[in-house]
Amino acid sequence: MVAAETEAANEIRRYIANGLTKGLLAKEKGKGSPLALAAYLGYPNVVDALLTSDSVRRHVNDVDEMGMTPWIASTLSLRQSMPACNPQIAENVLALVPIIVTQPYYVSNPVAPYRKTRELLAQAGASADMSKAKEIWFGVCKNQSADGKKKVRDSTDMQKTVQELGMAELSAQLSNLQKKMGSGSGK
Repeated sequence: MVAAETEAANEIRRYIANGLTKGLLAKEKGKGSPLALAAYLGYPNVVDALLTSDSVRRHVNDVDEMGMTPWIASTLSLRQSMPACNPQIAENVLALVPIIVTQPYYVSNPVAPYRKTRELLAQAGASADMSKAKEIWFGVCKNQSADGKKKVRDSTDMQKTVQELGMAELSAQLSNLQKKMGSGSGK
């Protein structure tokens, strides 16, 4: 994944260096842009490449239909925090497998992808609206545990908190799946 992200970032840099801008911004007001998607996925090299465009930098605080900016998307770290946000994800293999498969990128990467993404956005002038990030988290993550809600509400580093909650929930879900598979194999 790191190599693919690096190559994508290099292609974006070449595209922008050639003076091209088509496709760099959201087509419709309230829709996500490539910058928002890269922030949502925690791809700092792609975010860095996109921010080489003056046009993209001018739109660093654009919001999608949920009111989420790229900075908020990187703070929520949903590819890492989704199991805490929506514990029922374990019941949907099509949603769970991509989360499991991508975890090494997020947890073994020498550069913490979401943290680096958020730093790059802040350096480009993104508004660090933690209260709005929490508002969106609680609006989207309605099925999280009461303990998780309290930890997020009390958190001073929401990004770290939701990532830790996501990893703990994912570990618990995988452990439960292993137990179910183990108990079924002896029959």
